[in-house]
Amino acid sequence: MITVRKPSHFRILLLASLLALPRANAHGQIKGVLANGIYNDGPNIYWDADPVNEQTAIRKMYQAAGPSYVLPQDFADNSKMACEGALGAPKTITASAGSVVRVDWVGATAELDGKPGTGNVPQGQNPWVHAMGTMASYIAKCTNEDCTTYDASQASWVKLALFGIDRSETISDGLRETMQNKPEEYYPTPGTSGLWGMARFVEAGSSWTITIPEGLANGHYIIRQEVGAIHNPWNAKDDTSGTQLYIGCIQIEIINGGNTKLPGGTKAGSLYATDGAFARYNVYEDNGKTFVDPGPTLWPSLSHAKRDVYVPFQSNAVNDSAVYNTDLSERRMKKVKKTVLV
Repeated sequence: MITVRKPSHFRILLLASLLALPRANAHGQIKGVLANGIYNDGPNIYWDADPVNEQTAIRKMYQAAGPSYVLPQDFADNSKMACEGALGAPKTITASAGSVVRVDWVGATAELDGKPGTGNVPQGQNPWVHAMGTMASYIAKCTNEDCTTYDASQASWVKLALFGIDRSETISDGLRETMQNKPEEYYPTPGTSGLWGMARFVEAGSSWTITIPEGLANGHYIIRQEVGAIHNPWNAKDDTSGTQLYIGCIQIEIINGGNTKLPGGTKAGSLYATDGAFARYNVYEDNGKTFVDPGPTLWPSLSHAKRDVYVPFQSNAVNDSAVYNTDLSERRMKKVKKTVLV
């Protein structure tokens, strides 16, 4: 029996060893979240006794022995589509209305470790392993004002932002080269422009940002971060095929807010049709040409946020002291230094 008094270091070693094991169904999870200058580590799905599991505000996306994503046949399941069926996390983090929350993800395998185009991923942490697909952010109110016990399957989700494909941009040469050495080559192919939100996510070091609406009323909410991978198109003869949704839920208390309340949202099981265009999209046949952003409309007052959810980071290490605020309308990027308590 080994006793370790530095859990953060131990977690890195433990995940590095366990994630190196072959796993057909695991592609990654939320590593941690930076909000109001404080970093909160994600749960350890491999070791329940890890002290981090008592301090996290991030719900377990999946159990180590279970599937790590939701497939189209379960798109109508309110529980699986909310937070992959996860129960409440023990803690809640705070974020000011109008602030930017940074979400760091970690890949389950080392396929892209140290490869070109994957951004500044901290040593010992794997980049996300896919580059084709969407990045979406939703928010819902915990109507019982206690997200630790709230049943997310009952939530009404409001879409804050979505990055599908930007046909005015393209993937970096480095990441395109990296993806050529994986099972799925990047589409759109060379000569056809098109940057997927997921490619931008990988280029940003497997990190993403979510802007809390300005003036949102104080209270307890869940942020639902969704990574939609489209590298394995739907096949009627293969029940493991179709768009894969990796869904992470973050319990958050909004402070310094205003009087704006969330509009009526959408139950998780009604976000996307089980047999719709998103569920059955074939990127290899379409080459990104006709893809349409899926799901409900963006919150009207935030319609300008559709594409402005990415900020390039110099680092996304746990002790990073850089917090980024984004002026969405002008797409200007301003780095603000804060003290981070870990």
